This record gives sequence, C-alpha cells and structure tokens, in this order.
Amino acid sequence: MRYIKVLVLAVFLFLALIFFFQNQGPLSQEMEMTLNLFFIPPMTSIKLPFYFIVIAAFFVGAMLTLFWLVWDKFVTSSKLMKSKWNASRLEHEIQQLNRKLDLANERLASRAAEDAKKEPETAANAGSRALPASADAPVDERGHAGNA
Repeated sequence: MRYIKVLVLAVFLFLALIFFFQNQGPLSQEMEMTLNLFFIPPMTSIKLPFYFIVIAAFFVGAMLTLFWLVWDKFVTSSKLMKSKWNASRLEHEIQQLNRKLDLANERLASRAAEDAKKEPETAANAGSRALPASADAPVDERGHAGNA
C-alpha cells in the first residue's frame, strides 16, 4: 500500500510539473488580489504572478490538511488511551470481584463442611426421636408405632 501511495504522489507531482511548464505564459501574468468588506476599507495585495498564488494556495491547503490529520491523530490516540484506561480499570474490578467470589465460595464450602459434620449427629438424634417412645409399643407392618 505504501508503494501505491508513493506512485500516486509521483504521478501527481509529474502532472503538476507538466501543467506549470505548458502554461508558463498564463501563469506568469501578474495578479492583484483585493479584499473588499463592507465594514473595513478595501485591501489589495502587491502584484504577484499567478503561479505563486496557485502554489501558495496548494501549500496552505496541504498545511491545513496536515494540521487536520495531526489533530485527528491526537484525538484518536486520546480516545484510545481513555479506552485502555477504562479497560484496565474494569479488569481490576473483575479481579476484585473474582477474589470476593472465591472468598464467598470458601466460606460456603466451610459452612457446608461444618453442616456435614453436624448432620450425622442430627441424623442420629432424629433417628432416636423416630423410634417409639416405649419398646413395648406395638409396631405395624410398615414399622410405625401404633396406638394400642
């Protein structure tokens, strides 16, 4: 792509030189520019050859374009830096939330382990409560204590 740009630029400069060489007579005529606004007195420039005005206009346009491109690059790079900063901040927040989640999972796992230790004791207590109050009480086929 870079070679294509250089080629296009070279062709443009070649055509510009041909234009200037073939039109030396009309471009060498002197020209006076006038600025006439209603609220200030009219201003006129010194007499300049027309080719100088064309070259000066091209140079001013090139400088304005360069300024615009540099300005756009600064704006784009500032947006990029802001986006990178924002992404970094969000990644840091994700890491903090992951740490909190891991801590909560560890707490939940320790509580589950404590409940698992308590569960056999509770099951033993619940089993003793499920037995009939007296060993003499009649029990039906299903193992339920019946009222006699």
